[in-house]
Amino acid sequence: MNKGPQIKTHFDLKVLLFMGGLLLLSGVLLAFKMNSASNCTVNDFKIDAPSFKAGELITFSDISDTGYEWTWSFNDGTPVSYRSKVGHAFSGPGKYKVRLVINNTCNVEKTITIVPRVNVVNTAILPKFFAPKVVKEGEQIQFKDSTANATSWEWRFEDSSKINSIDKNPTYTYRTPGEKVVSLVVNGDVKNVQFAKITVLPIKKQPKDIVSERIKRRNSVRVDPVEEYYSNVPDAPKRSAEIPGINEVKLEGLIMGVAEDKLTYQNLTRYFCSDALPLVELKKGKVITLESLDKDIRKKSIKIRSIGLVRDADGCVTMIKINYKFKGLF
Repeated sequence: MNKGPQIKTHFDLKVLLFMGGLLLLSGVLLAFKMNSASNCTVNDFKIDAPSFKAGELITFSDISDTGYEWTWSFNDGTPVSYRSKVGHAFSGPGKYKVRLVINNTCNVEKTITIVPRVNVVNTAILPKFFAPKVVKEGEQIQFKDSTANATSWEWRFEDSSKINSIDKNPTYTYRTPGEKVVSLVVNGDVKNVQFAKITVLPIKKQPKDIVSERIKRRNSVRVDPVEEYYSNVPDAPKRSAEIPGINEVKLEGLIMGVAEDKLTYQNLTRYFCSDALPLVELKKGKVITLESLDKDIRKKSIKIRSIGLVRDADGCVTMIKINYKFKGLF
């Protein structure tokens, strides 16, 4: 009797048991999720915050006992969070809808209102100074500081980043009409700045006397050339006195103000006689102009070793002797 080839099949019992276990576990998880979806009782979450102000931290917490997966959305453009308890700060005021999804099935939403954050200014530490409220164009103004324990001053009269004066009680003249903003910083405390507004009124222009102008033009048609020559010869220039009180200590502060780009060259020249600005003598006898010194040290970190003044008979500074070095260089 001939026997044909026999095909033997072999099943590994362990593989069958593993596959059966996976099917059973999948069924249990599916049933659990379906049961959770149909019996979702979560309808709230906890919010802890001292106040609902922009920029302040607010804590959000899930208060359910069945959560194992969380997704927080804050509706302000920030990424979602995936923890049961998260901290969040809203950058600006407004109404925000906060949404929590638990176990990818339960949804809870709350709308919170964020109010602007108000910075409280301690007026007791602000500088105190006097400034007139209304002046005329071209009128010299006197400012007076009365801040207690002030040892240094930074005045800005044109609402700009440049310091216009470092004196305690400076004077200033506005050349254009309009509303101006004055600010004062004392002792370098830039966080506490005091402001004042000044209204500069334009100068009233006198009406022209047309008849007198015509008569004057007719009489000036024929002029003696010799008389005209001598009438146009200018008088001897008058010395424009520099601002009183300039000395080595104040000058050192002015030079440092130039180096730190806090004092303009035009305001630096106001401290000297305008008809003859002083020259500057550096170490080893090199002499340069005041404007050249301004260009050399502006926006540079320097250390002044010594400084001196030379005056003429009228009391005007004619020479500044200064020895300085750039920081960071040998």
